[in-house]
Amino acid sequence: MTDLLFDCIYGVSGDMIVGALLDAGANSKVLKKAINSLCLTDFDIKISETVKHNIPATDFDVVLKEKNYDADLEYLYGNKKIDVSMQSERTLPEIVKIIKNADMTDRAKSIAEEIFNVVAQAEGKAHNVPTDKVTFHESGAMDSIIDIVSIAVCFDNLNISDAYAENLREGKGQIRTRVGLLPIPTPAVKNVLSMFEVSIDTCDLNVELITPTGISALAVLTKFKKLNYAKKVLKTGYGAGKRNYDLPCVLKIEIIEKGE
Repeated sequence: MTDLLFDCIYGVSGDMIVGALLDAGANSKVLKKAINSLCLTDFDIKISETVKHNIPATDFDVVLKEKNYDADLEYLYGNKKIDVSMQSERTLPEIVKIIKNADMTDRAKSIAEEIFNVVAQAEGKAHNVPTDKVTFHESGAMDSIIDIVSIAVCFDNLNISDAYAENLREGKGQIRTRVGLLPIPTPAVKNVLSMFEVSIDTCDLNVELITPTGISALAVLTKFKKLNYAKKVLKTGYGAGKRNYDLPCVLKIEIIEKGE
């Protein structure tokens, strides 16, 4: 088994992690089989190659037939007003049941459940709600379920032994959410960092570089450990983000082993 290093200098999100893992060699057929077994409807998965600031990367996109405004950048940054109606919701126990019934390895199921539990703890603390009572809006929950399951399946498929994170940093300013404008980093992201006693750098970009799903996945996969040995890089993968700013919106990962 090999190790994995996340280089988060340009940000980290759920879809960026999945894209990077696929780019590094995770089996897309295994992933699609697991996603199809979730028995969710009204979405499509799109895996494509793209280029961000001259860096070739893999883009993993969950295309929802019901519009998910949590992924609408014009709405998120306050350039569009939308009447967002709260439709059906899912709680953490309901989501865990979906994961347990999926066609994936026990290790992948365990990773997915752990990530969702961290997300729910962080969101619950942000909204003063017990973890098992935290609700996820239907479209947002489906997006999160697919992203988190995909992270778990791809990580497991690459047969990674241990993982490390470096260069975590966040932007500044505000971002619009379903509960209104929130500061960057958002309370959920800050709560994950607090739960794991991690401090990060801040840069001058007026943009959200770290999402709750991204930071929760790193918490589970890496426990925010720093690489403590000289590495030999076996393979590199880049996962594309959906946002565009002055720096490449990509997550870099390296499949590594101990070097000389």
